[in-house]
Amino acid sequence: MRDRLWEIWDRIRYSNRYALAFGLFLIWMSTIAEVDVFRMINTRMDRNHIQARITETEELIQELDVQLDEIRTDPAAKERYARESYYMHKPEEDVYVFVEP
Repeated sequence: MRDRLWEIWDRIRYSNRYALAFGLFLIWMSTIAEVDVFRMINTRMDRNHIQARITETEELIQELDVQLDEIRTDPAAKERYARESYYMHKPEEDVYVFVEP
């Protein structure tokens, strides 16, 4: 009986040593280490945000390229762009600018 209890105690003692080492490892990796879990999560979120901004910017560039080609080829589009963007007008015309509140 006594040998059996010592055998159980040895199993518990060794398993707790591994559990303690694993717990210390988790604490180290989640807080203390230079590259911890929280920093990795924040970096991944920043990366996803930047990737979304890159995609939006690429789409905007494509739209502007289409608009630039249209302005280069069509004189009516050039005139419309100048009137809308720079409020240009002919000498006899009045320009009204409506600003949304």
